[in-house]
Amino acid sequence: MNYSLPISASYRKPVFEAVALQVLFGFLSLMILDGGDCARISGAALLAFWGGAGVLIWRHPHTPTKTDLEFIRFGYLPVLVFAFVVIHLVWRARGL
Repeated sequence: MNYSLPISASYRKPVFEAVALQVLFGFLSLMILDGGDCARISGAALLAFWGGAGVLIWRHPHTPTKTDLEFIRFGYLPVLVFAFVVIHLVWRARGL
């Protein structure tokens, strides 16, 4: 039985680097004593990032561009910043 995914092997290194970056930022956000707000925002950003990365890999499974690989490698950082800004604005608007 073949357990390999039908995608390009060039996705392997960026995916592992993205996971390492997310583990680092996830651990740091869990260490902040704010009642779990940073951890929830980091989790939401994590889901949003992997949703986007999944669509990107689905659209270009065999021929990823350099931009695709760079987004997978470092795309979590802008998604995390965007999530912090937007979620804080929404919480403030709701009065939380």
